[in-house]
Amino acid sequence: MPNTNFDDLISSYSYCCQTKTVASENGKRFEIISKEKFTRLNIDDCIIKSKETEKCDFGFVRHANEDFYFVELKGKNIEKAYDQIVTTINYFENNLFKIPKDKCFGFIISSKVPLSGTEIKNLKQDFLKNHGQKLEIKNKVLRHII
Repeated sequence: MPNTNFDDLISSYSYCCQTKTVASENGKRFEIISKEKFTRLNIDDCIIKSKETEKCDFGFVRHANEDFYFVELKGKNIEKAYDQIVTTINYFENNLFKIPKDKCFGFIISSKVPLSGTEIKNLKQDFLKNHGQKLEIKNKVLRHII
């Protein structure tokens, strides 16, 4: 694993990275409201090129404290979006570098949330217990305010 931190990762994959705080596609939008520096990583088809590997769409590095945001912009299959985020976290851990659990955040922005409140709550609890600090799931637009 050649990368030991975010700076290494960003320089290794500079062609996949931009200094941006927004990701959007097909009417779904994730936006970070902050004056801090963030780097957006295009994960799907850039950092992880394999078609066989499930992966989320984007990652964001918060440079001030090295938090990492895994972001999936999805239609309505929330469970698949959740799996894509978890698979991406595992891919990072096994192939790039390990991000501490307390620095890992997941965001799913869907066109609609067809799951019940209980199912969403279970996904959030599983994420907190096994993968990271917090999972947020929203319709259409998620504005993350720092």
